[in-house]
Amino acid sequence: MSLPWHIPLEGLSKSKGKGDGVQPTALKHYSNLCVHDNPCEELQMGLMCDIGMHNKEPVMIQRLIAAGMTIARLAIRDLEPEVCSQLVQSVREAVYSYSVDLKFIYPLAVVVDIQNPQIVTGELKGGPDATVELLENEIIRLTTGTGWSRCGTAERLYVGWENLTKLHQGDLIFIDSLTPGIVTLVVSEVGEISVECVVSTGGTIGSKMTVRLSQVPLEVDSVPSSACSDGLQQSLQHIEGQIAWAVGSDVDALLIANVQTAQDIRHVRSILTSKGKENVLTLASIDTVLGIDNIQDIIDEANGIYLDRTLLSTDLPVEKVFIAQKLIMAKCMEKGKPCICKAVINEQVPTLCMTDIANLVLDGADVLSFEFYFDSSVKKLAPSYEPLRMAEQCLIAAGIVCRQAERILWQPQMYGNLELTQTPLEEPTKAICISAVELAMRSRASVIICLTNSGRTAKLLAQVRPTRPVVAVTRLCHTARQLRFWRGVRSLHYFDEPSKDWSKEIDCRIQSAVDYCKIKRILRTGDAYIVLNGSRRGVGYCDSVRLLYASSLDVVPVT
Repeated sequence: MSLPWHIPLEGLSKSKGKGDGVQPTALKHYSNLCVHDNPCEELQMGLMCDIGMHNKEPVMIQRLIAAGMTIARLAIRDLEPEVCSQLVQSVREAVYSYSVDLKFIYPLAVVVDIQNPQIVTGELKGGPDATVELLENEIIRLTTGTGWSRCGTAERLYVGWENLTKLHQGDLIFIDSLTPGIVTLVVSEVGEISVECVVSTGGTIGSKMTVRLSQVPLEVDSVPSSACSDGLQQSLQHIEGQIAWAVGSDVDALLIANVQTAQDIRHVRSILTSKGKENVLTLASIDTVLGIDNIQDIIDEANGIYLDRTLLSTDLPVEKVFIAQKLIMAKCMEKGKPCICKAVINEQVPTLCMTDIANLVLDGADVLSFEFYFDSSVKKLAPSYEPLRMAEQCLIAAGIVCRQAERILWQPQMYGNLELTQTPLEEPTKAICISAVELAMRSRASVIICLTNSGRTAKLLAQVRPTRPVVAVTRLCHTARQLRFWRGVRSLHYFDEPSKDWSKEIDCRIQSAVDYCKIKRILRTGDAYIVLNGSRRGVGYCDSVRLLYASSLDVVPVT
């Protein structure tokens, strides 16, 4: 190891000194910004992309990884189990090929949606391919009578939910539409087996359309099994079947749709526990006002939160969606849980989309989720239009905006989570992590390196919101992939042969992290860095913090 006073002045990094000082107020910080400064060297937050039938080829997935994708969300809804397994295999092949090119393992996390039993409409009179148009201010009657389950019309439609008649006058009912927007119905009269509704927002619907209710709690047992699709897809429609398939496919996280209470999360976790897969992350999607009302209990129970503001706006007034966004992000940061927000990049006019992405970064989002339409209508008008190339460009552009936003983040005088630093620390790992972050701030260290197995130390470091990135070195590939959900954490999968000498093992892992940081240009000659590790094998937590300096050599052999 070389110390700063052992290195010629011309060998020291020139980046220090500029931008290191923290302004006392946000006003002064933003007034001193310069639009000509370059973005951060490395992206700190994660980028999630949907992988489905339109981009299932390993070559296409590998191109998205190269563009910046860190988390793959598998769109397996309405797919047969065999097709879903092929989709997972394509993702694994793409990761393997990309890792070979990089000469180190690229940890790509895989997320699968878990759909609770849904309320759906029946079939239409003209058959499975028939459609009907619901016009604004027209009257439609929704019924639970099974006689209408295969002959729905614009005047009467079957809904497979036995508690339909328990609704009240003025309740809102949302039905997915085949046209842009969502069909909105207002209950005007409640009968014995049906409810009469007024069409508030019209649209075109088909058979088996999803029905959502506003501010009405749903009990899982109240949704009949007949509401689910028949055939091979039935095993994936049932929640236990979905979880069993996901566990068998070795996914890293489950995204649970329409979570309204903490009991929804506990139900999924109980199934995971029964299968011996407690380490799989559970992410709660907040889609309704009831989910927001119970957000504190949900955050306590779940491993993270997913927020789709477009879907939330169907149950919450549009002018209040941004309040829910601020509320959820703040509570997630308090608990150290990742918050995933869905973002949109418009292919034609991206300016406002880029501003929204930057604001999500400044608000504290950990991961941005993108859904690219590979069957875009633009392809019919322009034969030269290549959806995959457009998705790559949008993803790269989003990464650049995120790095620009991360560069201008105002770090308050007291770093990170004030409540965490001021409360008594009964747990030794928290005390060590806070000490490490404070040491990194005072020594102006370029990176914090932690050696971890479960990833908990890296998660606690991320909760303190350090001003420098965290590199987590782990031997567990599952841990390396899951850490992609925490902002500011870069996971390094270390797979060399373990050494019997624990001190040598530690030095080898640290050196691999230093080499990684130098390749990524996070660490330069003479830069300080912090190391957290256990002083002996099997200690159970990181009990050692050290301040070291980067050597001028690319690789320092350990003997």
